[in-house]
Amino acid sequence: MKLHYFILLYLASLSCFAQSKNDGFSIELIHRDSTKSPFYNPALNQRQLMYNALQHSINRASFLWSKLSTSIIPDIHGVYLTKISIGTKPSAKLFAVDTGSDLIWIQCEPCVHCYEQQTPIFNPQNSSTYKPISCDSTQCMSLPGGSCYTRKNTCLYSARYNDESYSYGDLASETFTFDDATNITHPIRLSMSNITFGCGWMNDISTLDVEPAGIIGLGASPYSLVSQIKSKFGHKFSYCLVPFFQLNVSSRLNFGENEALISSTKHMVTTPLFLKPPKVYYFLKLLGISIGNTTIRFHNTSKKVDKGGKIAIDSGTTFTFLPTHMYSEMETIMKRQIKLKPLRSNTTRFLQLCYQGLRVTDIPPLIFQFQNANLELEALNTFVNIGNGVICLAFAPAKHLPIFGNTAQTNFFVAYDLDKKTVSFKPQICAKL
Repeated sequence: MKLHYFILLYLASLSCFAQSKNDGFSIELIHRDSTKSPFYNPALNQRQLMYNALQHSINRASFLWSKLSTSIIPDIHGVYLTKISIGTKPSAKLFAVDTGSDLIWIQCEPCVHCYEQQTPIFNPQNSSTYKPISCDSTQCMSLPGGSCYTRKNTCLYSARYNDESYSYGDLASETFTFDDATNITHPIRLSMSNITFGCGWMNDISTLDVEPAGIIGLGASPYSLVSQIKSKFGHKFSYCLVPFFQLNVSSRLNFGENEALISSTKHMVTTPLFLKPPKVYYFLKLLGISIGNTTIRFHNTSKKVDKGGKIAIDSGTTFTFLPTHMYSEMETIMKRQIKLKPLRSNTTRFLQLCYQGLRVTDIPPLIFQFQNANLELEALNTFVNIGNGVICLAFAPAKHLPIFGNTAQTNFFVAYDLDKKTVSFKPQICAKL
């Protein structure tokens, strides 16, 4: 399981952010391939990075599709990492944060089977705020895959991932503490009590490059972090991702309103958000795509994505996947409108339409026509540099589930309102936030 991003948590003080449920806090996002990342590998060139990103995207697309059919959660490709402290004697733990997962869990002592992690494994016996959740509680009875340890009347959780990773253990509540790293001279800690999470004593995510202490889910279910903190900050979150070529600059993930991040709503477009069982993933209704003066209408034969939300929006998938016929039409139109000779497909192996020396002025305007929202993409959203002057279309054909990936979302402020069930987009130079 590769990780695309990791997060260093930056929170403003409780007095500033928790005054009303419309206030919020922000997290700094750092791409795992950034020079600021501890996982930065200088041996990888641009082409290798992009090839890896495509392979991760293909895998994640397959896993997201399988989740619509099974009770198994996709693997943790394309997640984030963040440092969070837990319990009454908090010490920072490294968590993977995934927009395609819902449950929060962490490795716990005493372990039946635990993988190696960088920090000491959490021991609930050392925390006075740790509370097991009973079998007859709403949290337990509503938990998918939940069961009961009748001897102690405690709830058990089960999280299985498509790449054979897993976590099993006790469902409990605990205090989570976030360090404010924005004010170095006056650091303040923000604590949130009674966060429901899984205390895992049998875990395996050994296919990750670096093993975090656990997982923080950001899906739409009641067990995700964004849902559990909605009483304080509202059922909203947003992000602004910097382009791939600016990975030395941080991106940002925000919880709550954080109106100060948006100077105005000018040029902002809003489209309905669709949630499908098990309410972990987010979908939009795509009507078509216009390239220059030509429009491609959306059509997908899959019954699972044909009604309501037609395309998943996912910040953990690098490239955008379209139904095969739509991608084929897009490639044909691009070839016709770009007055350069494309490279042979076997030259690049993994992206199908590439050019040598392509300029921004060569690329035709491209608009995603979502319901009630026409989103015009810039050249950096539609083509990517894979090295040696080769520029490739950042789209790929999908056999099953279409996905609006993060390259298409870079330099947009993307705001989710889970109460109103909307997603808004506003053009933004994310590096300046």
